[in-house]
Amino acid sequence: MTKLSRRIGGHVSTSGGLQNAITNTLAIGGNAMQIFAGSPRMWARSLYPVKVADEFQQLTMSHELFPTYIHALYLTNLATNSPELLVKSKQALIMDMQNSALIGSAGVVLHIGSHQGRGWPAVETLVIESIQEVLEDTPQESVLLLENSAGQQGKIGSFPELSTIIYELSTNRLKVCLDTAHAFEAGYNFTTQAGLDMWLSEIEKSIGFAKLELLHLNDSKTPLGSGRDNHQNIGDGFIGSEGLARLINHPQLSHLPLILEVPGDGSGPDQANIDRVKSYLQPPGL
Repeated sequence: MTKLSRRIGGHVSTSGGLQNAITNTLAIGGNAMQIFAGSPRMWARSLYPVKVADEFQQLTMSHELFPTYIHALYLTNLATNSPELLVKSKQALIMDMQNSALIGSAGVVLHIGSHQGRGWPAVETLVIESIQEVLEDTPQESVLLLENSAGQQGKIGSFPELSTIIYELSTNRLKVCLDTAHAFEAGYNFTTQAGLDMWLSEIEKSIGFAKLELLHLNDSKTPLGSGRDNHQNIGDGFIGSEGLARLINHPQLSHLPLILEVPGDGSGPDQANIDRVKSYLQPPGL
């Protein structure tokens, strides 16, 4: 039996120690992973000890688990009008980027934040300058992945917004993570071939395929255009198996790692969801 070449994994827990992310990934049949480098709902962050980081890298190599991604703190808001919150957001993100470099992570996934009703034009400069500051204060090998939003009012992450940030900063350290549930909830109907083609055309015209690094593969618990960020298990939501299978096998997306952020049985991504994704995969060239 040949090894699976497509990189598939889930967001897994590091509870009890960073190395437990490896155990948890192997337990669900993944060959890639995403983690938090600290509590997702607390500002406190600390650097991984070098010994711990080195051991983690050695273990991921020995088990052929790659890539690893870090998801930034949920509290982060680079568009806030609170000076205190902005400082905390940048400090936490800088720490995540530093930890990313220590463990050889492929990138830190970021929800940019909310303009809180003030509109994108009012915060555009602030967001761009904040990201620039983070990049300047972090190792050159660390990469920041901007994630698309689900269309919630105030949340930043539409294709035009991502495009503006990417092209204003013009750096290879800035890439994009596309979340399938978010895109569907924002109104992109890729449950049909025509809808998928339209979505991909907009991606190409705005951010460009070269900037795509990762797919967060999630089904949606809410209908098309709901504007609500609510993930469902693979094949059990409004996108469905056919739509997700068509998407991940498209030639423009078929090279991207797949990270699941689904509820599973209540404790997060599980082997049943990973196995379902594997069953969707077509051999290269088909």
